[in-house]
Amino acid sequence: MRWWIPGVIVVLLLGATSFLLTLSDLHERAEAGNQLVADSLWVRQSLTFQLEREAEALQLIASDLAAGNLTRGALEAQLQVFLRRGRESLVVALMGQGTQSSEILARDASISGMDPLGAAPSATIEAAMAKALRSGEAVFGPPFAAPWGAGLVLVAPVKGEAQAFLVAVYWLERALDGMVPWSFAQSHEVTLSDVTGTVHARRASAGRGRGVYTHQTPLEIPGTTLVLGTDSLRGPPDWITNVIRGGTVALAFLLFWSLWALWRDVQRRVAAEHRLREEVAFRRAMGDSAVIGLRARDLDGRVTFVNPAFCHMVGLPEEALVGHGPPMPYWIPERADEYQRRVDHVLSGQASTAPFETEFRRAGGERFPVVIYDAPLRDADGRQTGWMSSILDATEEKNAEERERLQQERLQTAARLTTMGEMASSLAHELNQPLGAIASYLAGSINLIERGGASAEDLGPALAKASQQAQRAGQVIRRVHEFVRKREPQRVALDAGRLLEECRALVELQARRTGAHISVEVEPGLAPIVGDAVMLEQVILNLTRNAIEAMAEVDPGRRVLAIAARRGEAGGTRISVRDRGTGIPDAVAEQLFSPFFTTKAEGMGMGLSICRSIVEAHGGKLAFERCDLGTAFHMQFPPP
Repeated sequence: MRWWIPGVIVVLLLGATSFLLTLSDLHERAEAGNQLVADSLWVRQSLTFQLEREAEALQLIASDLAAGNLTRGALEAQLQVFLRRGRESLVVALMGQGTQSSEILARDASISGMDPLGAAPSATIEAAMAKALRSGEAVFGPPFAAPWGAGLVLVAPVKGEAQAFLVAVYWLERALDGMVPWSFAQSHEVTLSDVTGTVHARRASAGRGRGVYTHQTPLEIPGTTLVLGTDSLRGPPDWITNVIRGGTVALAFLLFWSLWALWRDVQRRVAAEHRLREEVAFRRAMGDSAVIGLRARDLDGRVTFVNPAFCHMVGLPEEALVGHGPPMPYWIPERADEYQRRVDHVLSGQASTAPFETEFRRAGGERFPVVIYDAPLRDADGRQTGWMSSILDATEEKNAEERERLQQERLQTAARLTTMGEMASSLAHELNQPLGAIASYLAGSINLIERGGASAEDLGPALAKASQQAQRAGQVIRRVHEFVRKREPQRVALDAGRLLEECRALVELQARRTGAHISVEVEPGLAPIVGDAVMLEQVILNLTRNAIEAMAEVDPGRRVLAIAARRGEAGGTRISVRDRGTGIPDAVAEQLFSPFFTTKAEGMGMGLSICRSIVEAHGGKLAFERCDLGTAFHMQFPPP
């Protein structure tokens, strides 16, 4: 018994050592093999990507050539760029069907004395042409042997030209040198062979492989399949080191490490669960505290989360919303089709993150406007699991916009009435002239009748002139009435010349107070202005009034008001009002369009602000320009 116990111990130790050696050797071989496979697949992916990109680039040039987008110079320039992008491409030629005709368009300057295109077998090129015609895309042909090494052809059909192809010849050795990383080539021998096993290209920068760790994988590129072979320079595992590390250290500390690792794992799990609970509670508090509505939906459109703000917004509890799919209980029934189209659009992934407006219905039936922001909802791995929506109740904003619109209308009406008030004396003078003429003509007619013997020929001219003066007075009153009465804006196509002519009578009333002269110029063939005539007349009258007032202090000979309508930007129309006054100081120019800013003792400072609002509401722009004498205001309107 004494002798066999030590023997058993020795056998057990030898067995354990042999087992550890074998296990370590297998593990190292497997690890090295797996690393080689991973590296080989990465190199294959790099080669495939580079060659596919070359095929796409040549096909893109062929498509541009077929579409007629390239001149001869541009074609050769693009092909030179194509050759310089990778050292592996030697020459590019334009060939006909069956290789009967060929024209070299670009070649690598470093291959003088070589004929890469002539070295490529005609059968190889013709077979690649046939594949390219069937697929409609650029394809590679099988590798071929050449005096300078192994070659590969890339054929791209010129679509629209059934008998034309762009043919590029590649040098496989250069392809390996350029596409295989230097660090990988220093530790591996890399070969490219065809499916029969014939090696066509080899890169062995640091020597031939040891044959211990080898791997072969197919390299599938458009049109053909190559085989990528890798042979590591690494030799068999060093088992002595593995015995020292794996046997002595591992056996001594395996149990203690296992217990320590188990304890650490338990601690990490407890800490992770605690952080998870805190994160869930924090995110729940964020959603509950938000004043905007939050709603999450899965990829099928079912609601997976709503916060209290959204529940309060639609007047429904969380239980009635979570798990609910279209149609939603807060939809307006008669607009269900519109909502469904929007949901389908969002779930298809075509919706943008830009906000959009719609209407929801509360549980009590009340409708209210909302603004919705949709964004993809992704998990920790970056995969989309649904859609997250931020929903704003826009009721107050809509009410504020309506109040602002009504206030703007009141200001515009007040501005028109103010303008008419300022022209009251001139208006009275304008009406007195036709009324006085009417009285004179009628008095003369009455005198003729009283003297007797008045005929129709005698009374006709006087009565006709009286009628004309009455129409003149009526036109003045009608223009004033149309200008000051409150009505809804009417957008129609307006002729710029007619618009200025309609304003001219009122502008002349303004000009008479200071003795200013008026010049109106209209360029023929202008595009119509789409807008409201009365609102635009208000802008013109406000600008002309300011221009006339700006010339009140200058010499009477300079008081010329120039109004012009000319062709503007992008085929639109530009209306200009220019005075020859004293100009605008720098301090005033900075605040010219600011509300409530005025240089007049009795002004409110709203005239130019209202003018700019009206012009911008018509899609135009209002700007001013300093001239040598005075200032010019320009209204630029877009084409209809």
